[in-house]
Amino acid sequence: MKLPEPNFDGGFAVEAALLARRSVRDYGEAPLSLAEVSQLLWAAQGVNAPEGYRTAPSAGALYPLEIHLV
Repeated sequence: MKLPEPNFDGGFAVEAALLARRSVRDYGEAPLSLAEVSQLLWAAQGVNAPEGYRTAPSAGALYPLEIHLV
């Protein structure tokens, strides 16, 4: 499945995101859009360099992380 390209200009500073971060367990009813799922997947483990490096660091560039959508 081809996912939409990630948005690299979120318009929200990292510092502001860290300041506003809260754990929430009251989930909404609306499903995530394909673009939102694509953005989350890219942020978690997306390729961000031609050499195959990813958004999350990994010792030895082995990237043992698996991501499952539920």
